[in-house]
Amino acid sequence: MYPLPHHSVGFRFSSDLPLLTLKGAGLQYADTPTYCWDNHNRRDEHCLIQFCLDGAGALQLDDLLYPVAPGDAFVIDIPGKSRYYLPENSSHWEFLYFEFSKECLPLLRKIYGHTGPVVPVGLDTPLAERMVTLYRKALEDSVGTLFENSRLAYDLWMDLTACALAVTGTERSRVDAAKSYIDQNYHNPNLNLDLVADHAGLSKYYLCKEFQHKFGISPGKYIREVRLAKACRLLMTSTDYTMEQIAQQVGYSNNNYFGKVFRAEKGLPPDQYKKRSNRYDFVRAVYETPHEPPVAESPAQASPVSARSTST
Repeated sequence: MYPLPHHSVGFRFSSDLPLLTLKGAGLQYADTPTYCWDNHNRRDEHCLIQFCLDGAGALQLDDLLYPVAPGDAFVIDIPGKSRYYLPENSSHWEFLYFEFSKECLPLLRKIYGHTGPVVPVGLDTPLAERMVTLYRKALEDSVGTLFENSRLAYDLWMDLTACALAVTGTERSRVDAAKSYIDQNYHNPNLNLDLVADHAGLSKYYLCKEFQHKFGISPGKYIREVRLAKACRLLMTSTDYTMEQIAQQVGYSNNNYFGKVFRAEKGLPPDQYKKRSNRYDFVRAVYETPHEPPVAESPAQASPVSARSTST
């Protein structure tokens, strides 16, 4: 897609100004299983933007695994609790990379707070073109001064941060869509994490991370809790359904498995739960204050005051 040579370029400065600077840039093609950078004990110190052009890679950060697909850029602080590598299911990984001084850390943390370390930039976008242009400028020795270098570095980080912030609203709405999809399809026995992620247009890894962050529960556990809540309601209110029918209505095709899951969560099997819940012939709702059902008024019965209130 971008006919550029695979090289690396470094920059050295003699200045005491605390400016964000580009320290290095490169274009690399990795196709061996040995390609892996473990950043726990690296001696060099910089922040990295790595942009996937082709193939696929993987980033592990704080025990979380993030797939890196074409159009994705990941950002990390080196050294740190991370490693990036060519996964077994990928034949190659071609990428641009840019190394920066630590003055970009506030922007990196801002990105982490919204999208995590991986930002979906896209291949045919102005930001992707900006990264290609920056690599080309480095190759052609077109970054002549410290100030030009710093300006280009700031421009890239500002654009990447803006991209991450713009994605956040869409991604979070997709997490909401995933929750709604579970709420509406809990009765489907084939409902699983793959299906929910596909419907929301998110990777399983991102969905799990953001779902947990937003709702305080994993999507897999949420599916189970929704199903059991619906089952409890049927057990308490319905006398016509068998246990097998209740299991099927809440997404369990196997009655025995439904019983095991129910007992593990509730501490007793569903038939005993049903008996315990139905000790009375009638169940009345009790409110903190006296509660009377609203009485509808006809237009002729409405008071003049209420009529004026509704007309304003």
